[in-house]
Amino acid sequence: MNKNTIWIVITGIIILALGTVLFYQNSLNSTKSSDSMMEKSPTVSEDKMMEDKDQKPLTKEGYAGQLLSGNTTPFLDFTKKDYEKAKSEEKVIFLDFYANWCPICRAEAPELNEGFNMLDNKNVVGFRVNFNDSDTDEAEKGLAKEFEVSYQHTKVILQNGNIVLKDMDTWDKAKLIEELSKF
Repeated sequence: MNKNTIWIVITGIIILALGTVLFYQNSLNSTKSSDSMMEKSPTVSEDKMMEDKDQKPLTKEGYAGQLLSGNTTPFLDFTKKDYEKAKSEEKVIFLDFYANWCPICRAEAPELNEGFNMLDNKNVVGFRVNFNDSDTDEAEKGLAKEFEVSYQHTKVILQNGNIVLKDMDTWDKAKLIEELSKF
């Protein structure tokens, strides 16, 4: 073998070894990520959240929508009646525009649920608003249009009916708590 052939073989072995190491690390990270999502604090399961809205929902503070999470600060499946109730009570309203087909929304959901479980603010109520998915109703379409939401996983915070924050970034529980603790 000549020098060029030896270098090509060595380079190939190095590339193969690096690829194997990266693949193995990625597999470990995926497994850890899946495991950590399963270790989150108990909330209503994804299957339960995706059940038919007509089913008898859980309630919190007189709201009719299904309770997704929150002990003191409820995070509910959006209903127009609950939204109007929160507005009439001058609550600070958190809206999470969620699409059931969106991988970012689905990954973010356990973080938001855990954040609401940790919040202790009776002046705040949160709603998961279906956005351009199979569960979106006319009231939710109207809400997205009213607040000019053009993208899923957008968060809107309202105070006295006015937008005080509109954000399309991905949030974790710390960001949720930080933003909603301002009120």
